[in-house]
Amino acid sequence: MDLTAQERQENRLLRNTLFVFFVSGAASQPLGSFIPFLRETYGFSYDLSGILLSCQSVGNLIAVLIAGVLPVYLGRRRGILVTAIWMAVGYLIFASGIGTPALLIAACLMTGVARGGNSNFSNTMISTLPGDKATRGYNLLHGCFAIGALLSPLLLIFCTGRWPGTGWRIVAGVLCLLCISQLAVYGKMPLPAEKTEKSLKSVDYSFLKVKQFWLGAAMLLFYISTEYAIVGWLVTYFQDIGVLSPDYAQMMNSLLWMVIFVGRMVGAAITGKVSRSYILLADGFGLFAFFLLMFFSRTPGPIILGLMGVGFFMATIYPTAFAFGSGAIRGNDLGCSIMIFTGSAGGIITPALVGFVAEEAGIRAGMGLIVAYTALLLLSIILSVFSVRSRTNQKGV
Repeated sequence: MDLTAQERQENRLLRNTLFVFFVSGAASQPLGSFIPFLRETYGFSYDLSGILLSCQSVGNLIAVLIAGVLPVYLGRRRGILVTAIWMAVGYLIFASGIGTPALLIAACLMTGVARGGNSNFSNTMISTLPGDKATRGYNLLHGCFAIGALLSPLLLIFCTGRWPGTGWRIVAGVLCLLCISQLAVYGKMPLPAEKTEKSLKSVDYSFLKVKQFWLGAAMLLFYISTEYAIVGWLVTYFQDIGVLSPDYAQMMNSLLWMVIFVGRMVGAAITGKVSRSYILLADGFGLFAFFLLMFFSRTPGPIILGLMGVGFFMATIYPTAFAFGSGAIRGNDLGCSIMIFTGSAGGIITPALVGFVAEEAGIRAGMGLIVAYTALLLLSIILSVFSVRSRTNQKGV
C-alpha cells in the first residue's frame, strides 16, 4: 500500500526519534553501573554515591523545566541541541579519570540535563503522531531506550574484564562519541511545523484544567521514583548483600533492561487491543508482587525471577501512563515538560534517600524504602483507573 507524504514524514520522524532516544538510554542508565567503580576508585561513601545519583535527577528536572520554554524562543532544534550537548561533556569528564567529587557532581548534573532535554523532546515528537500510532510510538520509543540501557552495562562488563582498572573509563569515552552522533541527528532530522509567534502568550495552557493530565503525572511521579531507585542501586545492592558475584550483579542491570525491552515490545503489539486501564492495573500489581519476591529472597533463583518480573511489569507503565495523561498536550512542548517535571520530582529525592538510609541502617533498609514506593505507585494507578471509569459511567447515565 502506498504511503501518503504525511505518513512518510511521520515514519521518518519516528525513526529519528527512536535513534536519539536509544542513545539517551545507552548514556543515561550506566551511572548506576558506574557507582561501584567510582566507590572503588575514589573511595566514595554510600551517601555521596546517592548524591551523585540524585544530581542526575536534579539535572533532569532542570532540563525538563527549561525544555518546555526553550523551543518557544529558540525553536525545537536549537532548544534540544542546547541541552543534549551536555551528555557528551559529562562523559568526557568521566573518561578523563578526574575523581574530584565536585567535578563528578557537575558531570552527573550534565548527564541529567541532557536526559531531561532528550526525554521532553522525544515524548513531544511522539505526541504529534495520530491516535494509536502515538501510543504504539511511546512503547517503541521507550523500547529503544531499554535497548540502549541494556547494551551499555554489557559493554561495561566486557571492557572492565578486558582492561581492569580503566575499562569503565573506556566505556565513558565510547558513550561520549555516541552522544556526538546523537547531536548530528538532531542537527539534520526533519521536525514538525512550529508556531511562528515566539512568546509564552502563544502557548496553550488549557491542559492544566484537565484531571486526566494530572492523574497521568501522579503515576509518573511514583513510577520514576521507583525506577530511578531500582536502577541506581540495583548493582550495589546485589554486590553488597553477597548473593551474586560482582560480574553477575553487573549483568542484572542488562537483564532488567532486556526484560523491559521485551515488555515494551509486547506493549506496542497489544496497543489498541487491550485497554490502557487493564495494562496499568496488571503492571501495578505485578511490579509490587515481584519486587517483594526479589527483596525478601536470599538465593539467586528467586531473586533473578523477581527481577525479571519487576522489569516486565515496569516496562509499559511509563509509556502507558504518559499516553494516559497526554491526550490534552498533543504537540505541546510546555505541556509535555510540565508532565515530565511533575513525574521526575521523585527521581531527585528517592535515590539520595535510599543512600542516606543505607549509610545509617544498611543497604537492605535502603532498598526496603523502594517497597513503599511500589505500593504508592499501585495506589496511584488504582485511583487513576477508577477515577476515569467513574467519569465515563457518569457520562453514560
